[in-house]
Amino acid sequence: MARRGMRLPYSWGTSLRRKGDGGMGSLEALALLAKEPSPGRVKTRLCPPLSHEEAARLCSALLEDTAEELASLRGVRRFLFLDPPESVTRTCGAPFAGFEFLPQRGGDLGERMLSAASLLFRGGARRVVLAGADCPGLTAGRVRLAFRELRAGAGAVLGPAADGGYYLFGLTFPDVRLFEGIPWSTEAVLRETAARCRATGAPFSFLRRERDVDTFGDLLALRERLAAHPGPRCLRTRACLTSFFASGEAGEPARRG
Repeated sequence: MARRGMRLPYSWGTSLRRKGDGGMGSLEALALLAKEPSPGRVKTRLCPPLSHEEAARLCSALLEDTAEELASLRGVRRFLFLDPPESVTRTCGAPFAGFEFLPQRGGDLGERMLSAASLLFRGGARRVVLAGADCPGLTAGRVRLAFRELRAGAGAVLGPAADGGYYLFGLTFPDVRLFEGIPWSTEAVLRETAARCRATGAPFSFLRRERDVDTFGDLLALRERLAAHPGPRCLRTRACLTSFFASGEAGEPARRG
């Protein structure tokens, strides 16, 4: 079961507790981790056929759509952890109105996720869900289900991604073993993380498999899904896809200039 009294690997900063913040709001927290959508820094595996500017626009659309979707969560404090740290002061807009902005800290992805989770547990959360911002299948309902699993006794909840990673990781304790030494950006991420969960002795569960948007194949799969189904809503992402594929030539995005 959850080891709530274990020593944590990070020193703590200022507590995130708010005066008068009681009830479920002080017990459950969502950490959305994202990169600032800057050309040349994000979604580079989509280039080509997308330009770096188009990839950044898609990344921005995915981030804003995800934030807007998760705005419907109630009784959950929502945090947006951004990289690079200075981008915290540059991010704004209606989709992020219910989020508290914090910088990502750490070297690799595991260190940054562990740092975010540790900070939120130190701030009073009993259950934390970590998620990326490039999975259109990540819905508010899916996050609610993750918290429900954690409340029911799971020590961890994983949302498997089609590429062998995960799009969501719910926790009741921040354990360095779940993040350190994971072969990030490989198809072994989910398998290795599940093995680590098993080794801690904590019960864990899986949510439905989804697909991140990292490659052009992922983009084509998303295009087909959105054409066939009304959900997810993701209006900005749909508009990007309409623009990219406007030419309709062999499934390749329209080229400009």
